[in-house]
Amino acid sequence: MDATRTSRHLEETIDNFEKQKIKDIKNIFSEFITIEMLFHGKALEVYTAAYQNIQKIDEEEDLEIFQSSLYPPDYSTCLDIVRANSKSPLQKSISIKCISGSGHQWGIV
Repeated sequence: MDATRTSRHLEETIDNFEKQKIKDIKNIFSEFITIEMLFHGKALEVYTAAYQNIQKIDEEEDLEIFQSSLYPPDYSTCLDIVRANSKSPLQKSISIKCISGSGHQWGIV
């Protein structure tokens, strides 16, 4: 009788342990899946907003803005400013020597 009671008690302990293990695993996976769903739901919101913003882009207007930045109204004046500032220091010193007559006559201006 004592062996039967001990055997039953051991079976109950094993059953209780198994029930608790199943509950714990169920809770862990439920929490994990809930967190993942929240994460992916938020990601979907962000992607949806990004997609909508991309769809709102007006290609023609964007191209016009780009072209107007390349070709300002007073294009020749801007081009002269760029040319004047684009000479390297070596080119400037050669130009000065040729103009002043102290250097070789290379014809570089």
